[in-house]
Amino acid sequence: MRLTLAAAAMFAAFTSSLALAETVEIHGSTTVAANLLMPKKADIEKAAGIDLQIVGNGSGRGLADLLDGKVKVAMISAPLEDEVKSLKAKGTAVDEAKLQAHKVGGAPAAFAVHPSNPVKSLSTAQITDILSGKIKNWNEVGGPDKPIVVVCETKGGGVRSMVEHEFLGGGDIAANKREVPNAPQGVKIVGQVDAALGIVSKISLSSEVAELKGGKDVVQPLILVTLGDPAPDVAKLIAAAKTVGGG
Repeated sequence: MRLTLAAAAMFAAFTSSLALAETVEIHGSTTVAANLLMPKKADIEKAAGIDLQIVGNGSGRGLADLLDGKVKVAMISAPLEDEVKSLKAKGTAVDEAKLQAHKVGGAPAAFAVHPSNPVKSLSTAQITDILSGKIKNWNEVGGPDKPIVVVCETKGGGVRSMVEHEFLGGGDIAANKREVPNAPQGVKIVGQVDAALGIVSKISLSSEVAELKGGKDVVQPLILVTLGDPAPDVAKLIAAAKTVGGG
């Protein structure tokens, strides 16, 4: 009976602690989610004393949800000024002075091609010319006679914004492109389209595609964004994420 009572007391204490944990919902970058928050979710929750609810809906949408008051914290994986620029281009009103960016880590971006594509490496200049629309066919860079299709996130996606920042000076991709909601979906499309060049997160690469070396390395910042100073529960999340992510 004593053991039963002791076990019951321990269970009650455990469930009570769970009930007291603050729930923090976070929206945004699938890159931040995949590289840090999802694999380290248990560690972050334990360190911060919170229950973390993660919705990976893209950097731009996450930031928009923050501005709309749907969440207290958003995830982005490109510089805040680039994401704000994309939102403003879509007609969203943004008061930049109210936004605070908290870097919690970094993650490499990557280029992906169909496994059948013989082109596995391009220079920085060649990638730039493809993205700007100057190079339009794979045969111009030693590949088959097929028009290049750039597969990327919709405007405002973190990995796309970072690649545009590094290769195009923040300009838009002018190439023939196929847009997808997020980078992981881009990998699936590249695995089906033999003329595709995908802009993805390195962690999203799979056996369905081949990585193409693209000259310069691109590292996405993993950033949590708040409106003004973070609330106490969000501050605990940020501190725990920085510790785990090395930000």
